[in-house]
Amino acid sequence: MLLLPAAAGAAEPERPRLGAQVWVEPGQTEQDLDRWFKTLADSHMPVARLFLMWNYLEAEPGRWDFRLYDAAFRAAERHGVRVVATLTPNHGPAHRGYTYSTQGGAITTTEERLREADDYVARVVNRYRTSPALDSWMLMNEPGQRAAADPLALARYRPWLKEKYGTAAKLDAAWNTSFTSFDEIAYDPRWSAGGFGFAAPAAFTDWQTFWRGHLAWYLSRTAGVVRRLDPAHRVHVNPHALVGNLSNNSLDLPAWRPFLDSLGASIHPSWHFGLLGREQFALGVSWVCDLVRGASEPKPFWVTELQGGGQLYSAARPLTPDERDIAQWVWTSVGAGADRVIFWLLNARGAGGEAGEWSMLDFGGGVTLRLEEASVIARVIERNADLFARARPVESRVTILLSLETMTLQERFRAEDFAGRDRDAHVLEALGFYRALSELGIPASLKHAHDFDWRGDARGPQLLILPHASVLTAAQASGVEGFVRRGNTVVATGLTAAYDAEGRFLPLKRWPLAGVAGATLIDFRVVGERGEVALTDPPVKLPTHFVEGDIGAPSQEVVVGTGYARQTASRRKTGAGEFVWVPSLVGLGAWRGDGAPLARWLETIAKPFAREAPFGFEGRQPDCLMRQMRGGEGEFVTVITNGAGQPRTCRLRKPEGLVPARLWGDALAGDGRNISLGARATSVLQWKRAA
Repeated sequence: MLLLPAAAGAAEPERPRLGAQVWVEPGQTEQDLDRWFKTLADSHMPVARLFLMWNYLEAEPGRWDFRLYDAAFRAAERHGVRVVATLTPNHGPAHRGYTYSTQGGAITTTEERLREADDYVARVVNRYRTSPALDSWMLMNEPGQRAAADPLALARYRPWLKEKYGTAAKLDAAWNTSFTSFDEIAYDPRWSAGGFGFAAPAAFTDWQTFWRGHLAWYLSRTAGVVRRLDPAHRVHVNPHALVGNLSNNSLDLPAWRPFLDSLGASIHPSWHFGLLGREQFALGVSWVCDLVRGASEPKPFWVTELQGGGQLYSAARPLTPDERDIAQWVWTSVGAGADRVIFWLLNARGAGGEAGEWSMLDFGGGVTLRLEEASVIARVIERNADLFARARPVESRVTILLSLETMTLQERFRAEDFAGRDRDAHVLEALGFYRALSELGIPASLKHAHDFDWRGDARGPQLLILPHASVLTAAQASGVEGFVRRGNTVVATGLTAAYDAEGRFLPLKRWPLAGVAGATLIDFRVVGERGEVALTDPPVKLPTHFVEGDIGAPSQEVVVGTGYARQTASRRKTGAGEFVWVPSLVGLGAWRGDGAPLARWLETIAKPFAREAPFGFEGRQPDCLMRQMRGGEGEFVTVITNGAGQPRTCRLRKPEGLVPARLWGDALAGDGRNISLGARATSVLQWKRAA
């Protein structure tokens, strides 16, 4: 796969910056466009996304009409607004066969369409690359889709299989097929068929794995076309639906890092937070930011689309955010380190599936309370530009690991009766730990297993959480053992490493983590919606969900069941580190039930690894979430939110000698140790040494 380097000369943007999508469509006037760009400038939100819609530009064969977009760029130049230009190479006009298409993230399907798309990209990039308003190019909108039997994908899949297996005979042995040549392979719907009983899981896994690489290849190729025409501007993309199974949408975000200058995300609670409750929306924003930052670092990340208006029909969960939501989501993004926060959208579309929805302006073009709130936040950032330009998120040495191989396996196993055996089980187990750490005020990184540095780093011992990571590759399992032996701690839950990528059950022979755990899985029990395991170090009873495991090895962690002792956990020193193993879904048990026991247990384990984070909560603070940034020597910013629909007081643990000044939110009481927040309210404080 060709991975092109990021633009060498790309200048760092001033950060953070707010903006919004200006929707341009036929029937609008130059006066409309000028008014919208002026609104952004007047709102101190000098960033605009524009979709350069191919189907609008070439409405008739061979006739290209740029007048509307020319007017938009002129308006941006007049008002000092930077344009993030979104290409639509997969959204051509109907006369080229793109019927019933949308502006979403599907891959071009044929070689002929690739060539046509290259021509569209060249026309657009060559026209606007010299505009002083141009900020960056987006390769497409919201890349990510289910594996599909497109001609281009199949043409690339056969050589991929040949490279993996070498001979058709080896493929046949893995797939239980009878091909004599790779050229014979045609799409079979069973490649995408999940659920119980599929006899050839290797075929499912191969198809899903190939598609993650296929999407990365397509984006890299498009980046190459753009950079050959315009090496001076940055390139960017914005995957979506990131609170859930990433394999489901063919997403391998770390694989995109080599050819991007920044990575972003769409965050629309109405669409993307189906696994979350209303009180967890700030947590969801925080999760997406950490996920994208972990995949992009050391490069910047953006919130490329943030829900700015309401919907009646064009979302899974109708919702109109109010000004409290806008403040909470923006400040959480800024506190997580986002360089840009761009709303979807400024002005409502007149036609299409989103007609009249999502807008931050009212239908008469007036400023809503939502836009007003965003503008006030932009002014606060502007007044404190030096502080926010240098502020970066504080990180602890705690990491939650996500496994794409596990997500692929769980996509194949998917069932809907229990969350613990649905496609999102791994993610939900991780969310249980992420929420528990958030309620303790302990920042946690999110990393992909194939993107994690198993050698450790110079910051000191680390804590790594493997939340029901059912599949670890041989290299990853070896990495875990070496990681522990070098002095780090690993907490593994659920059926971590119980399967290989094709679904073979490994404890029947040799569990790959047996050496570091000093134990192995000997049985499991389905416990339904709720169960419980009792641990002794530290003593706690942890709620579980769906499955509990029994292990075979001497251990101090024992739970007493129905008349007999069952060994359900182990905690073992290996080398200079420690491996903590609870083969039950305790993250999901906390997520779906009482989260307090997991937080108490986790606080004891995680606190030694959070010393770099100067702030925390005094014990568990339900519904409270904190992002903290370091601005300089002895200078910090904290963003504290209350996700609940009723007031909360978040009790803060802070370093001695630091005093707060209010940047945003209600007036301070006392020394800032007790942060009283109204329903869904937000507090932003700057901390400095007392004079």
